[in-house]
Amino acid sequence: MSSTIFKNLFLRKALLLSVIFSITLVSCKKDGQLFPEFNDENLTIHFTDTFSILTSLVKDDSIQTDISGVNLLGIYHDSIMGFASSAIYTEITLAGTNVSFGQNAILDSAVLSLKYLNEAAFYGNILTPMSINVFQLSEQLIKSEYYSNEDLTSNSTPLGSLTFTPLTNDSTKIISNGDTIKVAPQVRIRLDDAFGQSIIDLGKNSNTISDNQVIKNLVNGFYITPTTTVTSSTLQKGEGSILTFDINSSVSTLTLYYHNDTETNKSYSFLINSESKKYNRFAHNYTNTDVEKHLAGSGFDSTVTYVQSMGGVKTKLLLPNIKELAKQGDFIINKAELVFMINEGSDFTLNPIENMILTGINSSGNATFLIDYFDQSFGGTYDITSKTYTFNITRHLQDLIQNNKEDYGLYLIPSGSAINANRSVINSFKHPSNKIKLNITYSNY
Repeated sequence: MSSTIFKNLFLRKALLLSVIFSITLVSCKKDGQLFPEFNDENLTIHFTDTFSILTSLVKDDSIQTDISGVNLLGIYHDSIMGFASSAIYTEITLAGTNVSFGQNAILDSAVLSLKYLNEAAFYGNILTPMSINVFQLSEQLIKSEYYSNEDLTSNSTPLGSLTFTPLTNDSTKIISNGDTIKVAPQVRIRLDDAFGQSIIDLGKNSNTISDNQVIKNLVNGFYITPTTTVTSSTLQKGEGSILTFDINSSVSTLTLYYHNDTETNKSYSFLINSESKKYNRFAHNYTNTDVEKHLAGSGFDSTVTYVQSMGGVKTKLLLPNIKELAKQGDFIINKAELVFMINEGSDFTLNPIENMILTGINSSGNATFLIDYFDQSFGGTYDITSKTYTFNITRHLQDLIQNNKEDYGLYLIPSGSAINANRSVINSFKHPSNKIKLNITYSNY
């Protein structure tokens, strides 16, 4: 559209707003068809909320997880969505250079610690005991990007294992230099002594660990994972949890406790920080769930649809009749809001996704930004009072209809999918009472 046409369009819109309080004529729409016929010489304001909205469920693409500020670990069994799990791949790095453990250094213990992000850093039921294994990687993390569906090879025997009940708000007592101190809430896994001694040997006597590459050549990294998978777990519905760890914290470390010929109660901590390559591996199992029925084939009719983080599922939306508005002649969409309602009871034990994103879809099926996305009024934050997500897509619909663009639909996806485990169950257009609505106020001129 030319700049002149755009200027005329905005001038007309300004004129409409100046008289909106004096002219209030309301029309109705049914099944995408508008009535009555409008008089082009008179300004009319219309409202409609009955355009059809078709929804379908799509498996989300793998997502990049090596750039996340936090990392997820655990497994849970959602009564609605089935099983979901997250594992962590990570390197360790030196806290300095030329590390030395002294003459005849002997390991006392090796402990891997993972700091909880905060006391609310879980999703699911943390009263369920969790079991995790730590494996040594048999290959290094060498790529610049890692995604949630990628696996690395690791040794078959774990370096350490732990079964625990998560205590995200309880400080941990440790012994440091002979003193008992309290530290931030964390998980601590005792690792194999022989493994720890192999690291000590790199830096004992006259030897030093000169740089990160030396330690990477020995250790490669760790694979930290639940002891069961989404296909082997025996967790009952409502059991298990996904924990959120701040492993960039100075508290998240591999600490070697040791002594040498001249010193006792010594320790050295290798860091897991921003210099350490790391990523999350996500997995899902929808067997015997409503989600599985949605994904099995086309034509499945349901009153709900789903959106899930951790690279789970997203909802695709089509507006098959939306271009019927163009049949009414010249018009301006004053406001268009797409409103999604959380299914009643689905948020009873698990919180819905906090923020959603609504995207366009291009001819290749990939998500694209809507032109409304950069407006402050775009929306997408969960309203806990009304239990809704609302998106302002005024400019998108105006552009789509007025320029008769090819419409490939919309995706409803979670924001922060790599750093939270939340899911939302949403009423579809077929829901008998609180269905998805597209509320449109528009004007003919």
